[in-house]
Amino acid sequence: MRASAAGTPAVLFPGQGSQTRGMGAGLFDRFPEPTALAGDILGYDLPRLCLEDPDGRLDDTRYTQPALYVVNALAYRDSLERGEPEGAYLLGHSLGEYNALHAAGAFDFETGLKLVAKRGELMARASEGAMLAVVGPDAGEVRAFLAEEGLSRLDVANINTPVQTVLSGARDEIERAHRTLDARGTRVARLKVSAAFHSRFMASARDEFAAFLKGFRFAPLRATVLANLTARPYADRDIAATLSEQICGSVQWLDSVRYLLERTTADHCREVGGGGVLTRMIRQIDTAPARRVPKPQSQSQSQPTPQPQRRPRLFCVAYAGGDERAYAGLAEHLPDVDVVTLERPGRGRRAAEPLLRDPAAIVDDLFRQLRDRLDAPYALYGHSLGARLAYLLCHRLRAERLPAPAHLFVSGESGPAIPSRERHTWELPTDAFWDHLKELGGIPAELWEHPDLMAFYEPVLRADFAALGAYRHQDAPPLDVPVTAMAGEDEWFTRADLEGWQRESTRPLTTRRFPGDHFFIRAQWPELARIVAAGLAAP
Repeated sequence: MRASAAGTPAVLFPGQGSQTRGMGAGLFDRFPEPTALAGDILGYDLPRLCLEDPDGRLDDTRYTQPALYVVNALAYRDSLERGEPEGAYLLGHSLGEYNALHAAGAFDFETGLKLVAKRGELMARASEGAMLAVVGPDAGEVRAFLAEEGLSRLDVANINTPVQTVLSGARDEIERAHRTLDARGTRVARLKVSAAFHSRFMASARDEFAAFLKGFRFAPLRATVLANLTARPYADRDIAATLSEQICGSVQWLDSVRYLLERTTADHCREVGGGGVLTRMIRQIDTAPARRVPKPQSQSQSQPTPQPQRRPRLFCVAYAGGDERAYAGLAEHLPDVDVVTLERPGRGRRAAEPLLRDPAAIVDDLFRQLRDRLDAPYALYGHSLGARLAYLLCHRLRAERLPAPAHLFVSGESGPAIPSRERHTWELPTDAFWDHLKELGGIPAELWEHPDLMAFYEPVLRADFAALGAYRHQDAPPLDVPVTAMAGEDEWFTRADLEGWQRESTRPLTTRRFPGDHFFIRAQWPELARIVAAGLAAP
């Protein structure tokens, strides 16, 4: 069942932080079978934990998450048996998203409990870090504060309302942010958590959870579930990937509720299993003066003239030796996106033009190709050498005061402040040069059988590697652009190499590893397309 009419029922499930001793009272006796099943799965007396909390474990993430999931699920079942309507829209805050998916039929009660128990275990294991709620400034002002103060190890974990943002990250920087904001008269509050949830500090938990999820299959959704990660409806095929990414990603609660209130009203939103904190947030968002979304009008009322929707664009920058066909495989899996590969001189249809070896000159050339094509939402993607060039292109766009990309996707390259391992490749003698490229991969096998082609491509490749050798990183204020950095599991990059991209953006960095070597992308076009589509759709 997919809802579209205004006034349809929506159900919301709270997440961690709403737990209280005594929660679930009346529900465990009313639903003895699922309560007993939960005890068998978890291996402890869940009703006693929730009602009495004798050992003070209810605030321990390993216990909090399963306990909240069970109470939320039983409370929803209870509400249906009392005659409340099913939710046509379902939305959960962080952990509560599992209840929303369970209510939509993605998995049964038992499976959901196993998922959240594992999630809680992994998140509790990442014990470093802290979280801080900031009340008053909006999310943009909070990000500006982080950049201004050089708090580069803090991420925006939750955007809850127009005036409530939660930071997550390194404990010492949380303490510094707390002191600085407090001195400025801004209301702040430390959250009672033991780790930096929804931040880059959860990367190992995300990766392990993604591997764990491979053992599960999910059923098609029967209702619309809004994802914290994107503030947009879940796609059936993306459930596992979205759940794992949610561990590191920011909870886009404000935009999720705004999306919801375009389709129903606050009066039709029902919170189950919690103490009303989500209901208060919805009221606050609904009555906020800025960015109110007009409610649907009746047929008799005048309608605005529909504006044509422009297809989003993905501008791609090729790797060394690549041409305009470099991302054809990706384009095949992005039917709703215009994939435009920016061609460098000296190859493809520009084969007659002189090669460029200077990064600044190359960026000038790339910039001229796209500057008049920014009339639609767009993102940038670059692999290997293309990653550094795409990064420089972002700075050029900012310098020219042109619209920023919705996302920067990079793969096969370390953060640009880290010198490239390939910066001396262009200096190798011919035989050693080709031997090295063989090891690197990505060269078509038939090329080795045609010396004339090798003679043609060698100067092209050397020019590109010379550009890597000429690259000199210049420190600059970080971009206000989300970055996703990806690499193959068999590449040489360390976690620190990938996470080096974080210093280049004020937004939380997303990192991904895929099976394969430096050219893993050629076996991963469908998944890369999904990541790009999600990035373009994000608010």
